[in-house]
Amino acid sequence: MRPVKTVKIFALVALCLLPAFGIASGQVSDSSGQVSDERKTYPEDPASNAKALEITAEPDTNFTFEKYGEFLKKISDPKKFIVLPLNEFRTTFDSSKTVIGLRHDVDIDLSHAMSFSDIEYNLGFRSSYYILHTAPYYLQNAANMAIHTEGILPLLKKMQDERRFEIGWHNDLVTLQVIYKLNPVDFLKNELTWLRSMGLKVTGTASHGSPYCHTYGYLNYYFFEECASTVVLPYVNNVTVPIEGQQVKILKGKLADFGLEYEAYFLNNNKAYSDATIKNGIRWNTSMIDISQLVPGDRVIVLVHPVHWHRASVKAGMDMFSIPGQKASYIDTLHSSVTVIMPVNTSLENLTPLFRLSPGAYAKVDGVKQSSATSARNFSDTVIYKVFAENRLVSKDWRIIVKKELILDVPGQGESLDSMEIYPNPADALINIRFKGSTAPQKIEIYSFDGKKVYEETLDETGDFTKQTDLSFLSPGIYLVRNATTGKKAVLIMR
Repeated sequence: MRPVKTVKIFALVALCLLPAFGIASGQVSDSSGQVSDERKTYPEDPASNAKALEITAEPDTNFTFEKYGEFLKKISDPKKFIVLPLNEFRTTFDSSKTVIGLRHDVDIDLSHAMSFSDIEYNLGFRSSYYILHTAPYYLQNAANMAIHTEGILPLLKKMQDERRFEIGWHNDLVTLQVIYKLNPVDFLKNELTWLRSMGLKVTGTASHGSPYCHTYGYLNYYFFEECASTVVLPYVNNVTVPIEGQQVKILKGKLADFGLEYEAYFLNNNKAYSDATIKNGIRWNTSMIDISQLVPGDRVIVLVHPVHWHRASVKAGMDMFSIPGQKASYIDTLHSSVTVIMPVNTSLENLTPLFRLSPGAYAKVDGVKQSSATSARNFSDTVIYKVFAENRLVSKDWRIIVKKELILDVPGQGESLDSMEIYPNPADALINIRFKGSTAPQKIEIYSFDGKKVYEETLDETGDFTKQTDLSFLSPGIYLVRNATTGKKAVLIMR
C-alpha cells in the first residue's frame, strides 16, 4: 500500500456530503433535502424558511440528543407512523400510514453514535447505522486502510443483538481504490465475510460522501454497477476518475456479488431529509420537519449523522463580558456577577457589550433576547442578564454592574516620572508591585470601586525595587491601586 502522505484521511471528517439524499434512478433533489421525482414534485418543507428565521431570532437546541428525542416522540403514534430501519423500510408499505426509515451514517466516532442510539433505544425505536471502513474506529492503524480492528465488534453486536438496530456498510470503496490504492472488490468481500462470521447481518450499504468525491468528481456508489448508470451532476466520473494526470478505471461489482440487497440512495421513498443539507447557512435538523405535512402513504427517509449531535449542556455561564473602551472588567462566577469599569467621562445610557456564554446558551434582559456586539442597553443601574443553558431547563441570573473609573486626587501631588507595575494581574492573593526610579518613600493605597480604602502601606525604599503584598483578605473584584506619592494609578483584579 502506498503511504498516506499528506492525505491525513480527509474521508474521516466527511459528513456524507453527497449533493442530495434519496437520489434514485429517475430522481433529482433540491437543496431543501426533499426529493423530486420526474413524474411528481415534492415541494420544499413549507416550515423550513419560517423555522430558519426562528433559529436566527432565538437560538434553538437544534442538534442536541434531547431535541432528537422530541422529534422521535412526534412520530411515535403507531396509528399514524411506522418507523423502521432501512432494511425493513424498503419492504414495508401501508397506504393508511406514513412509513419512515431512520438512517444514521457513522462517520468518525462509533462510541458517540452508540450514545446517540441510547435515545432511540430508550424510546422504543429501531434504526440503521452504517459503519465507515475508512474511519479510525474501524482500523487497527489509522494510517493503514487495509487492516480492521476487532475492537468495534462489542459495540456493533450490542447495537444489533440487544437493540435490534440494523448494521450496514458505509461505502467509501471508490476512495479506497483511487486514493489509497487498494482493490475495493477484494477488500469488500473480505470485510463482509469477516463481519458476517462475527454474527453481523450486513445486507445494506450507504454511499459515503468523502471530500475526495468533490475533488475528483465521483460518487462512491458508482462502485456498484446497478448504481452507476445515471450520473449525478457534478459527479460525472462514473467509469474513470482523473487522478494525478491519469484516468483510473473504477473497479466495480454488483450488490448481489457481496450478498448485499440494497443501496440506501436507491430506495422507493418519495420524501427524504438529511442533516447534510445546508441552506442559507443553516444546517437542516429534525425541528424543520412539519409533521403535519407527512400524510398517509408517504414513504420518508430521515438521515441523521450522530457526529452533528451532542448532549445538551446544563451550563448557564457568562464566559466573557466586556464593553468597548472599558478600563477593566471582572466576572465573579461565585456570585454570578460582572463588574465593568468605564472611563470617568463615559455615558452609561447606551452601551453595547461584547459577551460570550456557555456553549448553546443564550441570554435575555427583560424578556428580550440579547446579542453580543448588537444589543445596546442602559447600564446606569444594575442590569440582569438571564442566561438559559442549552438544555433550556437551567437558567441563571447574572448581575451586570457598570461603574465609572474612580478618580482620587492627592492635593499638592503631581504625576512624576516614577513608574509602578503590578503583577500578576488578575491575582489570587499575592501581588508584586515593581518600582523604578523611586526618589522618595512611596505611599501605596488600594481602594474598592465604591471609594472605600481597603489597604495602605508606606515603603521607605527608593530606586528600583519590588514589594510583595498579600491581599488574600480582599474579596474577588476590581480595585484601584494608587501611589499617593506620585499620583500613579493602576487597576487591579482580584480573583
